[in-house]
Amino acid sequence: MRTFALRLIGFVICAGLSSGAADLDREIVLAPQSGSAVEDREIGRWQDAARGVRATEENWLRLASAYVAKARRTLDAGYYKLAEKTVTVAEGQFGASAESRLIRGHVLHNLHRFAEAEAIARRLVAERAAPADFALLSDALMEQGKLAGAIAAVQQLLNLKPGVEAYTRVAQLRWWKGDLPGAVAAMELALAANAPGDTEARGWMLARLSAFALQAGEVGRARTRADEANAQLGDFAPALLARGRALLAVHDLGGAIAALERAAALNPLPEYEWWLADALRLAGDGQQAGAVEDRLRRRGAAADPRTFALFMATRGENSGLAARLAADELRQRGDGLTHDAYAWALLASGDPAAADAEMQAALAEHTRDPRLALHAGEIAHCRGRLAEAAAFFADAARGAAALTPSEQALVSRRLAPSQPFLSHNP
Repeated sequence: MRTFALRLIGFVICAGLSSGAADLDREIVLAPQSGSAVEDREIGRWQDAARGVRATEENWLRLASAYVAKARRTLDAGYYKLAEKTVTVAEGQFGASAESRLIRGHVLHNLHRFAEAEAIARRLVAERAAPADFALLSDALMEQGKLAGAIAAVQQLLNLKPGVEAYTRVAQLRWWKGDLPGAVAAMELALAANAPGDTEARGWMLARLSAFALQAGEVGRARTRADEANAQLGDFAPALLARGRALLAVHDLGGAIAALERAAALNPLPEYEWWLADALRLAGDGQQAGAVEDRLRRRGAAADPRTFALFMATRGENSGLAARLAADELRQRGDGLTHDAYAWALLASGDPAAADAEMQAALAEHTRDPRLALHAGEIAHCRGRLAEAAAFFADAARGAAALTPSEQALVSRRLAPSQPFLSHNP
């Protein structure tokens, strides 16, 4: 289905150059789906309604929402592009409305066009200030590292509509601010408030709680939450990734590889393939690990530039490209993780002073994360701040289960006397 969606989008892009682009867009978004999942049936239902002579704006927007649901379930960005085209067709026929703009804003957010999503959200907040408008605004601001504004938007959301949508965002903001117990508590609230039939949201929240548990060093709890996530959604890539990571933490290498292989097949992004390659190397299968890494290198820059930059810098490969990719990402998203990726790439490329400045930006909100701690420790070590470095390495070690095996090896080498792992280090 991923290939189907992307093939359609390629056709839309080419077709959009002609004067009949609107008609072709309509034809593309109404093309029948071949899948049999619930999302495909919903898409078909609203396609039928949109084709009718009495089709309404609601019919078209329901179709756009069905494409968004398909994108979330499959993690295929092609369906977000189909949703965007569907909104464009609807607005061409009925004019723009608050609901059409809201759907477009969510699509833009998921396509990493955060500033555009923010502009739409701000207009919606000014015009009607509905809970969904504040939710979109908080998401767009959070991704750009504008946490003060994101917190204010989430507070408005909480005031208007306490519940899952608000609690999950509170959890993420508490994590950003370094409050891991608070993040867990908020996510647990969200889980308790989740509607029984919304298995996708429940699976995502459980996977996130598994990640929080790994960061806290609670590997047994991480495995339990990952198992629960997979029970909710048996073939959902984030749940499978959570299971693979948790099984690695309890030294079930065979089970971890099976879960990570399926996760990477469903969602071949750099984070997934990095975890899989590391697990395969732990199992002594260097040939298969190399094949996974080759795929990662071919597709990583386009699929997820930030994680690909982290991977290359950690591996000591093409650090100049890693730095360029991370710098480009900062133009779209100015959050702490993106500053961290740029800092790590700058260090790998031999510029510890610039890396230090970026790392300070990454830590400005007091985010506590083992990957950030590892990178901050290495940068402080390079700059001669050895006591500070040791404290960061100790933080990284406490949450080491949340790191890839290759990152864990870097922490171990700093905690025990050894040769530094980056060639330009003292």
